[in-house]
Amino acid sequence: MKTAAKLLTVLFCLSLIFLAYQSRASSPGKEEVIKERWEHYATDEDEADYFFNPDTIQHLKGGFVSVWVRAIYSEKNPKYSEAKFLWEINCTKKKMHGLKANAKKKDGTSANITESSDWSVIPSGSTAETLYEKVCGKKSKKTP
Repeated sequence: MKTAAKLLTVLFCLSLIFLAYQSRASSPGKEEVIKERWEHYATDEDEADYFFNPDTIQHLKGGFVSVWVRAIYSEKNPKYSEAKFLWEINCTKKKMHGLKANAKKKDGTSANITESSDWSVIPSGSTAETLYEKVCGKKSKKTP
């Protein structure tokens, strides 16, 4: 009887591991980002996590860089679950603008943006500044 109980316990534990693995594999989220080799670079005050794909970094003429970024929003965001953005950064002037974006809404629909946004200054201490430092290779000067 002891052998049968041990075998039953082992099978039960293995089935729990299998179910946990299947659950993680079928639900998109941070695990999917890691699988796709995206690198985490920031979390904002609303607990959204930001990742960039180092394989998509393109250094362009004139000190410009383009890179794909992915955001996974927390429950605090009432409208979106995640989004991907193609950003262009002017490393010389510390400015950036979006070239295109695709956002998944919590209701299951998507929003695509294909028009570029206006250039804006990258604010100090922001998630955008952290991205700037990663892709432009510059550390921002901190003011006392």
